[in-house]
Amino acid sequence: MKPLTQRALVIMPHQDPTRAVSVDAFIDRQAARLDAAALRQLSALVNRLMEKSQTDQARCHYDLVEGIQILSAFLESDACAEAVDPLPRAFAEAAAAGFYILKGRDLIPDSLPEIGLTDDARILARVLERNPEIAIVAKRARVPQ
Repeated sequence: MKPLTQRALVIMPHQDPTRAVSVDAFIDRQAARLDAAALRQLSALVNRLMEKSQTDQARCHYDLVEGIQILSAFLESDACAEAVDPLPRAFAEAAAAGFYILKGRDLIPDSLPEIGLTDDARILARVLERNPEIAIVAKRARVPQ
């Protein structure tokens, strides 16, 4: 397995670079806005996440492709289907990462060749680092019962 690409711990919006924020603070803000209904809404969009991971743009970010597979399995798990409010932190952060990946116009527009998904990859990687239980639930969800 290749090592994860090193990515910055600070996000600087291209619209206003003076408003830099840590990746952790960004994730916290996004996750605070989400509830169980949003998590189920995202679970219904797993096919769109998988489609995004199969683009040429995503293939430049092998950790993004792997992360989307983990996130997708997590979102399809019984644990997500049964989640209630208030969402556990890992669930809210997974949803925040998923919705961020699905946005086309974000901190770095996805359409920019080679770098467009860099911010998506960094945010998802950080969510998975902060919440190792996401990968554990995803692994259990993949095992046939």
